[in-house]
Amino acid sequence: MDNLDKKVLKELQLDSRISFTKIAEKIGVSTATVSDRVKKLTKAGIICGYTALIDTSKLGMVTLITRIKTKPGYNSIQEVGEAVAGMAESCCVHHVTGDFDLIVISKCMGHDECGIIIQMIKEIEGVESMNAELVLKTLKEQLKVEL
Repeated sequence: MDNLDKKVLKELQLDSRISFTKIAEKIGVSTATVSDRVKKLTKAGIICGYTALIDTSKLGMVTLITRIKTKPGYNSIQEVGEAVAGMAESCCVHHVTGDFDLIVISKCMGHDECGIIIQMIKEIEGVESMNAELVLKTLKEQLKVEL
């Protein structure tokens, strides 16, 4: 990935609906060059898709952060992670270092649904223990990265 790829990615992060022509104008290359770069970045798995950013709190959703410890000797943190990732409410599932094996960020429609999600995670084979916290207020939630 070179500086031109980074410029294209930066523009797409700012507005994923921007046309290739507009990107080309902003970074000083042809539309065909932008199109080729986007295809290359998509094929490489760097661009994974396009989406709208939603303020979930305005929809009445609650953010649930769960830390999961797997059972000692259990074969696969991956299996537990995949089970949690398969839940529709799961937004991010991270295998981490420290006292817990996984950190999960979920979005739930209210506190009652959070309770259901917590119970569902507890029942996954391989889960030894977990801690769950409800977010009171989100100060920053963004997936853009500095390139």
